Amino acid sequence: MNATLTWIASAGLCAMLLAALPAHAAQPGAFSVTETKSAIGNKAAKPPRTKDRCIGPELVDKEGFLYPDLILSKHFSQCRIKDSKLLDKNNKSWTVTCGKMLTAQAKQTNTGDNFHLHIDAALLGGAMKQTLDYEAQSLKRQCTPEDEPLE
Repeated sequence: MNATLTWIASAGLCAMLLAALPAHAAQPGAFSVTETKSAIGNKAAKPPRTKDRCIGPELVDKEGFLYPDLILSKHFSQCRIKDSKLLDKNNKSWTVTCGKMLTAQAKQTNTGDNFHLHIDAALLGGAMKQTLDYEAQSLKRQCTPEDEPLE
């Protein structure tokens, strides 16, 4: 009887400790971000580039995911999240529209402090398409003036 109660108590304690562990989430701060953009229209694809970027608290939701509409707003007007789904604690997807110009499907995967954001954008009703990928490694520090904003 005592062995059974001890086992139940230790199993409950383990479950509480596991539940208390933080989920993988992007946190505001400095990141080394590799950006890859596909070709669009008659513009050739750009080679991947890596820059230190600052991700401010206004870009991150309470679950540790970026707001893709705010990233797209740097290039298009009237961007809004039309639909979002939390797939699990590490994955979220969105549908974003920017006026009548652009529709995008976005998906973010968090791994520890790091994340990967993939955006498939369709301009002008799909006449032109572009893929944007952001692979980010946390620098585990606050932003500095040298860190450029994520765009």
